[in-house]
Amino acid sequence: MSLRCVTQRTRSTGPIVARAMVGLLVLVSLTACASISGSIDGLDQPGRMRGLVESSRVTDFCPQPPIRRADERCIVTRSWDYDRGVTVVRTYDPQGTLILTQTPPGADLSLTAAEQARIETLMRTDPRTSSIVNVPGVMVWSGGFVMREPGDRYCDRGSRCLRAIAAADGGNRVVLHSVVDLMTDRVVYPHYGAAEKTLTHSPPEH
Repeated sequence: MSLRCVTQRTRSTGPIVARAMVGLLVLVSLTACASISGSIDGLDQPGRMRGLVESSRVTDFCPQPPIRRADERCIVTRSWDYDRGVTVVRTYDPQGTLILTQTPPGADLSLTAAEQARIETLMRTDPRTSSIVNVPGVMVWSGGFVMREPGDRYCDRGSRCLRAIAAADGGNRVVLHSVVDLMTDRVVYPHYGAAEKTLTHSPPEH
């Protein structure tokens, strides 16, 4: 129904009803436009991480030396698959054709800008951490230390648990140490340390 049709149909009902119907049509139109606008760089509309998020892209030797020139190089990308909970390594030949896909177990990746932003958002909105991290002057650091321990109820295989640190005084004084799992999109250990389960950490790949 067009805006013109609404105006014509409601002439007999008076200006108040007409304005209300026109306003409703505009609201529906705006909602439809918002639903069409796509997601950005690893984030869906609510902000949760989705799909394949690329962490790094490098030039490397190709995996098929017998059929490649010595000076040829391939492109290797490393990504985290938020649908499957695995690291995905893809190799492309010099022409950009995908020639190899691997999911190496135990491979951990550095954080992307989108993941860092999501960790900070979760830290600032979780009621168990917000009163600390939202104090003026407090900053949230998420350096990419991947937390994983077999049998842990939050940070076992398939998780994307990462350490987050809130610091004051220009980042020189730690005020909170937490663990966030981006796979479940929540703070799993709001006060990580002596009072909570100690986890091992793995250095991320680059």
